[in-house]
Amino acid sequence: MTESITAIPELDSSTSFMMGLAYKQFRTLANQALTAEFEITLEMLGALRVLAHLGEVPQQTLAEALHRERSVIKRLVDNCIKRGLIEAHKSETNKKARYLALTEKGATVKEKANQCLQQVIAAYYSPLTADEQQLLMGLCKKLIQDDIILGSD
Repeated sequence: MTESITAIPELDSSTSFMMGLAYKQFRTLANQALTAEFEITLEMLGALRVLAHLGEVPQQTLAEALHRERSVIKRLVDNCIKRGLIEAHKSETNKKARYLALTEKGATVKEKANQCLQQVIAAYYSPLTADEQQLLMGLCKKLIQDDIILGSD
């Protein structure tokens, strides 16, 4: 017999509910650690990672890379700019396009926050073996659809 998480059989037997609960718990732990040490969220770290990998890009490219709506990305970017992690400027050729780049502070925070997050990840996933972690990753990748853009949660 499997352990009851909610004491409500319909929820305990719902894969979708359990995936959502696991993600929300992980996100809470990650955000607590990142906010306490760096005053950033998991989503902000995601933006820093994208810019570190791609370099200077239009804001729309960041939205596409993170699979998020433009309005969500605008708030995220504005919060990163306020913290001095990202800089923005208008394109010379397209005045509507807002280009984003990682600042030196943003690169430093990204590296330190990655280390902090690795500790959260190791602790959170410690009940799983390495094989189970790889299986979980593979199953998640099978479920993710490219054509679904996420709004704010």
